[in-house]
Amino acid sequence: GRILTMKETIVVLAISTKKEKGWLKIATLRDSWGDLGMHFDKAKFSGIFSAPGLYEVEVVNNAPFGQNAQYEVTQARKIGTFEELIEMAKIK
Repeated sequence: GRILTMKETIVVLAISTKKEKGWLKIATLRDSWGDLGMHFDKAKFSGIFSAPGLYEVEVVNNAPFGQNAQYEVTQARKIGTFEELIEMAKIK
């Protein structure tokens, strides 16, 4: 099947690194605040996903056709943690 990558600005609500792969509980800016999540490679991205906040990610859906989406982060860039964004908002 064709691999579809999507670029998305996401809100990371929680970060878990207990398992072999890291897990993000997320909300997107356009979807409902459903129970969305995505996996990430801890070795590659643990330095980026440092705290809840806004991130720009590219994800790929690894699920077989017809199954629920299983998103995996392929690229990530931190826009700002909530703490950083609040500080920036205060400066203005």
